[in-house]
Amino acid sequence: MTVVIHTICSLLSYGAFLAAFVAGVLFLIQERQLKRKTMGVLFRQLPSLQALDRANFLAIGIGFGLLSLGTAFGFLGAGRLLGRWWTWDPKECLTVAMWGSYLALWLVRLRATLRGRRVALLSILGFSLVLFTFIGASRLLSSWHAYL
Repeated sequence: MTVVIHTICSLLSYGAFLAAFVAGVLFLIQERQLKRKTMGVLFRQLPSLQALDRANFLAIGIGFGLLSLGTAFGFLGAGRLLGRWWTWDPKECLTVAMWGSYLALWLVRLRATLRGRRVALLSILGFSLVLFTFIGASRLLSSWHAYL
């Protein structure tokens, strides 16, 4: 059962981080249109910068919570399956790095240290780590933890 919860939470966290990525991209598009004073077709379709920043923050928070649960259940499952919870597998290391990155991003946004453009850029950058952990590591690194 721990493997099922681990898998579901991890995949849902990736979906939340995808939503943060999309909100970040839309934020940058909207901001660029406002700065250039070129209100194109997209301008009328996009939410406000404040709404996009809030959506980004919520998606990061939800994704971080789900990733935390998924990682915890992954460690529990590995402990039961392998007899130890940490194996130094590249995907474990990348997941912990991703967890730390999103924790830092969520905390600086929560404390209002960073907002807007910088958070949007960091959420886009963070999603590149998600993609590498999910897809790239399977192709480039040897791992017992293959899922793609």
